[in-house]
Amino acid sequence: MLLVAHAIIRHRLMDLRFVVRRGITIAIATTLSLLPAALLAVLSWPRLSDQFTKRELTTMVIAVIVVTLLAPPIRDLSARLLDRYVYRTHANFIKTMRQASAALTRILNLDLLLSFIGGVVVTTTASEGAAVYLRREPDRKEPELVRGVVEQGSGGTRIASPDVAPPRMLEALIRTRDLIVTDELEREPEGTPARVLHQDLVALNWGLVLPLLSENHVIGAIVVGPKRSGDAFYPHDLDLLMSLANQAGIAVKNAQLYGQVVLANEYLQNIAATIESGVVAIDPGGRICMFNRAAEHLTALVAGAVLEQDVGVLPEVLAEALKGTVADGVERVQPEIDLPAGASARPVICTTSPLRSPDGAILGAVAVFSDLTPLKELELERRRAERLAYFQMLASVMGHEIKNPLVAIKTFAQLLPRRQGDAQFVDEFGRIVGREIHRMERLLNGLRTLARPSDRPRQIVDLRLPMAEALETLQPGLDEKRIAVFLVPDPSPCLVLGDHHELEQLFLNLLGNAKDATPPEGTLSVRVTAAGDHVTASVADSGPGVPPALLERIFDPFFTTKKEGSGLGLAICTNIAAAHRARLRVVNREGGGAEFTVDFPLTTTVAQPVAGPVVAG
Repeated sequence: MLLVAHAIIRHRLMDLRFVVRRGITIAIATTLSLLPAALLAVLSWPRLSDQFTKRELTTMVIAVIVVTLLAPPIRDLSARLLDRYVYRTHANFIKTMRQASAALTRILNLDLLLSFIGGVVVTTTASEGAAVYLRREPDRKEPELVRGVVEQGSGGTRIASPDVAPPRMLEALIRTRDLIVTDELEREPEGTPARVLHQDLVALNWGLVLPLLSENHVIGAIVVGPKRSGDAFYPHDLDLLMSLANQAGIAVKNAQLYGQVVLANEYLQNIAATIESGVVAIDPGGRICMFNRAAEHLTALVAGAVLEQDVGVLPEVLAEALKGTVADGVERVQPEIDLPAGASARPVICTTSPLRSPDGAILGAVAVFSDLTPLKELELERRRAERLAYFQMLASVMGHEIKNPLVAIKTFAQLLPRRQGDAQFVDEFGRIVGREIHRMERLLNGLRTLARPSDRPRQIVDLRLPMAEALETLQPGLDEKRIAVFLVPDPSPCLVLGDHHELEQLFLNLLGNAKDATPPEGTLSVRVTAAGDHVTASVADSGPGVPPALLERIFDPFFTTKKEGSGLGLAICTNIAAAHRARLRVVNREGGGAEFTVDFPLTTTVAQPVAGPVVAG
């Protein structure tokens, strides 16, 4: 029967499962522990019955049974009390690792994490203390282990905790990536690095060193003092501590990375909070993850109300730009948009850029927008100041230019009553007054031309014709100074859309300035060419050129270097060129002299060609 029961229980004979309850197990164990006492009582009963009464024998048997049953728990209790007295612990490996793992994965603050690791090690091993050191690599120095936290035991002895661990200890950890037991180093030969390290550890009262590893790199160490009980570190202690150190290394690395992320985020938030431009960032799903104070001011929205909300809560001009950048990853620049801000709107310049991971994946988008209102106000003030300065200059020049003719007219008018019978005086009066009035008319005509372009209709004009007519008008003056003129018109039509009279006036002014700047017997080069989509007319003289300091001022109204010039000629030329969508510029030639160039947009209508290159002297 016993054999059959054994087969059913142990080997599941006939596929039967026999379940033994814990109460049955305890009952069987109790019965077996009482068997020796019962056997002794059976063997001794005849002899003892002669010496003791039945009641005494019964009491004795009960006492033996009680002592037999109480012996194991009394032994266990005595062992626990003695172990506690001598600081001996028996750690529960599974329970300790389960509790430690839960805490290590939850704590992200590095200081709290190090304190927890040190406390767990001291509590688990009942050691004289524990410390956690972290690796640091100063600039241009060897790496070192710097103390992070130290936890001392409750006994009288304590471990040393220098700010920097012995360099030989770090070298050994990097070389072996394994724990260091101080007692085992004592068996190494004298004079070896291991024996020298043993002396360092003994001096610090360190019994054990555990490496903290992350991706197989030493990032720190846990140092453990000797056990307060005086026991050695047994294999089960080392297994528990190494398992704890392996998880602690990962937790420390995560805490360090988390600290770096938090610090970088604080820097970013502080920078974003202090800049005057609005900054809004969204994640790939379109949720707002950054909204600085300037963005609150510019949009009249509250950060607390929009953070973690969909981008649709933002003004449409911002929301569409951000969503578009997240969708296609293309940067967008909006030079000027009207950004709603409550009941009003303000002009802003907005740039939207994608946020990418190192592998190029889009992580979101950020919009940076700046208020253009102050710039526009400054621009308005600048224009007002420029207009005021212009009118002040205009009034000054007009007063000066008109005053001189009026003084001459006034003088002759005052003398006329007394000398009206003098035929020569009357003749001189008429000549001078007519000249001065003509002078004022020319000044007023120039001002009128400068004030607004002609409203006459534009027609297709071959630019070679007004240039040739202007040159023909000035030819007597050129001949008088014996200036050789080289006219090189393009053989094909140079057609522009404009006014023939205004273009002739433009070239008259340019050629007149060139004639005045050219010394006697000098040369004047005139070109009209068509290339691509534009027509270029240039006038180059052989004079001294324009002083570099004046190159940016010669087109300003009333600016002149001539003694009797009004300073309106080149300003009028600029106005005429602008009215014809042309660009007027000046450069000094390397061989001497200045060259004025006007670029016109080419129009596409055929006209009759004119004569080829002309050389006039």
